[in-house]
Amino acid sequence: MPPECAILKDRKLGRPGRCRGLSSSESQADSREGGQSRHVFITLLTDFGLNDTYVGVMKGVIAGINPTAAIIDLCHGVAPHDTRAAAFLLAGSYSFFPAGTIHVVIVDPEVGSARRALCVQAGEHFFVGPDNGILSIACFQAGHPRIFLLENEVYFLKKKSRTFHGRDIFAPVAAHLSAGALIESVGRRLRSMRQIRMPVPKAGPARLLRGEILHVDRFGNLITNIQEKDLLRVFGEENTRRLVITCANRRIAGVVETYSDARPGVALALFGSHDFMEIAISSGSAAATLGAKREDKVRVELKQ
Repeated sequence: MPPECAILKDRKLGRPGRCRGLSSSESQADSREGGQSRHVFITLLTDFGLNDTYVGVMKGVIAGINPTAAIIDLCHGVAPHDTRAAAFLLAGSYSFFPAGTIHVVIVDPEVGSARRALCVQAGEHFFVGPDNGILSIACFQAGHPRIFLLENEVYFLKKKSRTFHGRDIFAPVAAHLSAGALIESVGRRLRSMRQIRMPVPKAGPARLLRGEILHVDRFGNLITNIQEKDLLRVFGEENTRRLVITCANRRIAGVVETYSDARPGVALALFGSHDFMEIAISSGSAAATLGAKREDKVRVELKQ
């Protein structure tokens, strides 16, 4: 039950100007300095799973445009159509990658419809995906998002399907960006994008904190929206072992440091690798044991 490049000086993806890196030969020549090959990283986060060829085909498209791109599988196990989970996972992971990384996110239940396709530069990162909110939390967290509509079909595959924009639009756009294409060249700049908003914990009367479950991970850990700063805001410097956490009618005494601080099968609360409070079962699944799910409420109060 465990918890879960620099931008190349001659490949500044956000500087206005002409498009570069549109052929693999140009990108290969441009990706070497002093005889050493340098890479731009592309991450993939999807709900495609690994039982079909969707992920592999996207990698093939990227490799065909820029063979020097370094592709990293972030996650392909998002539940089908679960945009909220994708937004949460992206927001918790993008910052661990080098500056200049291009994050491709595809959980796209509206594929083929009038929904827009986006490329966003935020902070030192680039994000490519559908305009359904999945990019929003990470982009605003990274800061100062510059949002562009993907409409320049020079960067798409020549033949586009209505059901696989990951292959036909998002993967090739990411590959061209990694090869030196400029973000301004993909399409018009937009003023806004659709958002998914993370719920904020609320303080109640008599030193009470109300939160909710944001995400259930593969181990059944219940990741809430409560951070240590929220406890400090409501309870001050109180010893966290004096707190009582209630979730799915189960009362948990105190906040511990590790999953092994409780006996196997016993519920516990701790702050995990996402920096949010988690409800867990030592050597078990809190989701299964407590019957809890995303959006279920969590209460934190002082022991009387």
